[in-house]
Amino acid sequence: MSSHEYQDEPIFKRPRLENADSSTGSENRPFSAFFNSVRRSKKHPVLSDKKLIVYNLRVERPPLPQGYEDNAWKRLEEAIHAIHQNQQPKESLEVLYQLCENLCQYNLGIKLCDQLCNECSIYIQQEFANLEQSVNTMDGRSFLTAMDTWWKTYCNQLSQIRGIFLYLDRSVVSSLHGSLWSLGMKLFGREYQQHQHIRDKVVENALVLVQCERDDINADSSLLQSLLHMLIDLQVYHTDFEPRLLAETRKYYSDEGDRLVQEMDMSIYLQHAAHRLHQESVLHIKKYFDKSTKVPLNSIVEQELLTKRAEVILDKSFAFFMDNDCEDDLSMLYRLLRKVNALDLCVKHFREYVKKEGISILQKKRGVADREVISMILSFKKKTDIIMGHSFEGDERFAEARRDGFDYFINFKENRTTRLLAAYTDYLLRNYDRMDEHQMEKGLEQGIGLFRYLRGKDVFQSIYRRDLSKRLLLDMKSRNAEKNMLTKLRKECGLAYTSQLEGMLRDIKHSHDLMNEFKSLPEGRAIPFNFKANILTYGFWPSYTPVEINLPPEFADVERRYQEFYNTKFSGRKLTWQNSLGVCDVTANYPKGTKELTLTLLQTVVVLLFNDPSMESLSFRNIFEATNLDELELRRTLKSLACGDQKLLRKSPDTEDVDDTDTFTYNEDYTASTQRIRMNTEKLKEVIDSNANVPRAVLMNRENQVDAVIVRIMKSKRQLSHGALLSDVVRQIQFPITAKDFKKRIEYLIEKQYLARGDNDIYEYLE
Repeated sequence: MSSHEYQDEPIFKRPRLENADSSTGSENRPFSAFFNSVRRSKKHPVLSDKKLIVYNLRVERPPLPQGYEDNAWKRLEEAIHAIHQNQQPKESLEVLYQLCENLCQYNLGIKLCDQLCNECSIYIQQEFANLEQSVNTMDGRSFLTAMDTWWKTYCNQLSQIRGIFLYLDRSVVSSLHGSLWSLGMKLFGREYQQHQHIRDKVVENALVLVQCERDDINADSSLLQSLLHMLIDLQVYHTDFEPRLLAETRKYYSDEGDRLVQEMDMSIYLQHAAHRLHQESVLHIKKYFDKSTKVPLNSIVEQELLTKRAEVILDKSFAFFMDNDCEDDLSMLYRLLRKVNALDLCVKHFREYVKKEGISILQKKRGVADREVISMILSFKKKTDIIMGHSFEGDERFAEARRDGFDYFINFKENRTTRLLAAYTDYLLRNYDRMDEHQMEKGLEQGIGLFRYLRGKDVFQSIYRRDLSKRLLLDMKSRNAEKNMLTKLRKECGLAYTSQLEGMLRDIKHSHDLMNEFKSLPEGRAIPFNFKANILTYGFWPSYTPVEINLPPEFADVERRYQEFYNTKFSGRKLTWQNSLGVCDVTANYPKGTKELTLTLLQTVVVLLFNDPSMESLSFRNIFEATNLDELELRRTLKSLACGDQKLLRKSPDTEDVDDTDTFTYNEDYTASTQRIRMNTEKLKEVIDSNANVPRAVLMNRENQVDAVIVRIMKSKRQLSHGALLSDVVRQIQFPITAKDFKKRIEYLIEKQYLARGDNDIYEYLE
């Protein structure tokens, strides 16, 4: 038998079976045939329930025939050469596999592995040498194609070789090199690293393909993908390619960012940046680059397109986006800057925009009514609400920036904004009958929203009290709305803030009850005309300067009767008649028709002088003596009757001002388009406004409050530095105070001997 025929016939010794039939061991036939025949008969002891004992169970291999090892390697070597030449081995893969297995079973696996490694190394070296010789004759794309073709060929060859040497792979190589595939990669990679020129050429041209891909130029994506996977398999991706990729990426996007941020509309630039981030972080990582490249690659794109240019992007885009309600663009801006942790810059721009826009609204003067300014502020607030919810995703940092911005511009010119807001509220409440309940509630709630930003809430309270007095005295039918507004103010500032205002409402209700009681009495029923008196509690209402006037007898008699009634009901109380606040409804019979006139009491007293037919004309002096009015007040009253739109009297000469030499006559030609004419409203407002010096009253009240707070703090602390005392005072008062004003109050209290100034700017409380 030749050595070729020994490959599949290893020799082994059969085990001795105890209690076996003697014929079993001597039976001259294969053991498998014997075992099967006995199994079918089920009579042999080994298949019974008896215990089977096996002795000396070992397989003994016969020695390899002489020359078998050399012969087997020669045949395997020929197969390797054929595979390396892309040819089919002469022998079948099964035969070649059995040759490898036989050599490994006779402990020749390590030697066989060394022979295989040597053969593959020679082949790899030769192929690299051939590639090195031709590298300079090929352009970049051709070189990469050649490299990729050889790489794929080598991988295919290695796969075929592994199929032949699979037994070697599992029995020997797995413990030494991991796998035959890994060993083949190591051999290829080791030789690859010896050829620096080829390595540089691969990386350089691979980066060219990457740039073509980024520039949307026709790039061979499959070629790039295959080469990068080759570098990963050879474990040179992170040493050869990735550092160069990151450096080139930084330069590419730095240049692109510099160019596009100047050329592009910012909306398009943001879309481009978002596309680039998606392209690099999702498409390229998934398609080409190793997963470990994702974080540094994304970081570079974010830095170059967004982080480094965030300030420029915001300067060029933020105000435009806000002005034009570009909610989607602002949303993209927010999400991109959030991705690169640059939202603080966006918050800063939002805060400054709110400040600037708010001040711009407040400074609008031409053709804009005061209440319209507040409406514009409310519209601006609604706009920012929408943007914060949709574009900034309810981010609390932007809500805080909006609060800072509103707080700044609303208090930029404190008194102006306070007056505007008070005027807006007054407009709502005066037009109560023109709105439904929902509109009124919405308007008041919006006003309270702005009121929260006011630092000088005491100024608002004084103006609101003045306006409330006008509405109540003019008998506006808005009591429910007034109560609703006071409830909101009380919720914001406490009971002390609204106590006077609520007292005014109680006065009006109490006055109504008193009038009903008075009219139920004989002296009340005897009055020949409709009479109504409002009892205003001193301290609740703005203070008014009493006006002396000679009332007609019937008016004086009514005042006397009511005062007697009041004194009887409330002994010890004193009534002071505020004639300047009185209102009269007068029926005037003109040749061209009857008119219903609503006049102030002062206007009524003057007009009634012309009720006597014998008095065809009266001089200024005549009227002055008859009414006993203050000269200045009389001039204002006559001007409203003779020089305004509704000329109830004629003045001679017909000039705009009232002089001592002027004469006045009844205007029998007076006409008006409406039956009822209200001439008292503006006059009464003028009286109230002139008597209510809001800024000065508030200033005096603030000074008193600051003095009280300083004394209270010093009485508790006994000693404090200037800075510590100022900080404590600012925390306790509800209005702004300047360092200059604070210093004035300190000097005042030192002068009054409440405080003393010690060493090192320390104040001491004096008993």
